[in-house]
Amino acid sequence: MKHKFSFICITITSLALLAGCGPASSPKPAGFPDTVPCVLTITQEGAPLAGASVTLIPIDGAKDWLFSANTNGAGVAKIYTYGRAEGAPKGKYKVLVSKTETDPSKFTMPDENDSAAMDKYIQNTANEKLNSYLLVESAYTSADTTTLELEITGKTAQTFDVGKKVKDRLPE
Repeated sequence: MKHKFSFICITITSLALLAGCGPASSPKPAGFPDTVPCVLTITQEGAPLAGASVTLIPIDGAKDWLFSANTNGAGVAKIYTYGRAEGAPKGKYKVLVSKTETDPSKFTMPDENDSAAMDKYIQNTANEKLNSYLLVESAYTSADTTTLELEITGKTAQTFDVGKKVKDRLPE
């Protein structure tokens, strides 16, 4: 009986260890493209643009997948395909860059213990328009108007400048 218990423990432990030896992420879905590393640096007036969204729009092929990243504090965006695989497939792309901000004063909440102030805040903000702003020229936010293009033929690192600083109010 003691040997049987030991055998069961060893078997369960072995199975648990084997289960952990597979790939760290789930398998790629059917048709998932092969990718190569792509790191883009986005600047504005020559300075790193932190917190921007970067999206690659295929000029030819692979239109079923999303290729995107957000820039870090140094303006660097490490592109991922559909958020699952590092890089993007080889090909030609239009590069879209967007960065927005919302007036933070719209989100200044009163002390949660002050129920009268909280009720007033909720009532006032329910019907209030948010002041949201686009911080890059709008031309860079659309595949129809961006002038930024990229060709990925292998491991890619490239810098793009999105021009002057702007603060254009977004429509409500």
